[in-house]
Amino acid sequence: MPQDPTHVLLAGDWHGNAAWARGVIRRLPELLPDESPRIVLHAGDFGIWPGPQGWAYLRGLDLDLARVDGMLWFVDGNHEDHPRLAELPDAGHGHGRASDRVLHLRRGHRWTWHGRTWLALGGAVSLDRAVRVEGRSWWPEEEITAEQARRAIAGGPADVMLTHDCPARVVHEFAPLPSFWDGEDRKRSDAHRELLQTVVDAVKPGHLFHGHLHRAYTRDVAMPHGRVRVTGFDCDGVDGNWGVLDVAAMRLERSVA
Repeated sequence: MPQDPTHVLLAGDWHGNAAWARGVIRRLPELLPDESPRIVLHAGDFGIWPGPQGWAYLRGLDLDLARVDGMLWFVDGNHEDHPRLAELPDAGHGHGRASDRVLHLRRGHRWTWHGRTWLALGGAVSLDRAVRVEGRSWWPEEEITAEQARRAIAGGPADVMLTHDCPARVVHEFAPLPSFWDGEDRKRSDAHRELLQTVVDAVKPGHLFHGHLHRAYTRDVAMPHGRVRVTGFDCDGVDGNWGVLDVAAMRLERSVA
């Protein structure tokens, strides 16, 4: 069995931005000098897109990951080609193989590091659906289903969750919302966050990492089962997009703010 990593890099929302993604990956020897392989855990909107551009993105990342002894594991965001994800070959252990060194953590996948159970649960709602095209830039499979939530809960407690969306009890304030966001999509998003919250309430994690909101922060949030340390990551191109996690101590050693 491979040894549990001491440190991993956590990131979110690269949106297929090859220049940004490859820049982060090329820093892995500096950021994770003692790890083999060097693992990136990605919180979704990674960049699984249809067509030649999507394949070129994966090929470029694969080349750089090979050069730095890296692997990238990602949960799906809302902005991914979900039918393509569903067709990925099985890489074993709950992974879909997007490329040699890029693996999709399917919804409900669990693994254990340093005696802690991790639970992957991608998915979110595209609030900008009004400007997207179904089958090209938006897919209805973006949302966690009730059955997927039920299966995640049935797996029992988890110490750490890696999600794309942010659970409902984590309150945020935002500037005025874009006028093109449809009210029905906002309702869907609220319902999705509530569904994710039911999973959190049931599995009772102590830590949760997510993307989606394009907001970098770490804070302790009161939940029915106790306090949860919640960390969000900003998007590609800005500070706060990634951080290095001490996996044994569960301490983010590099600020994401």
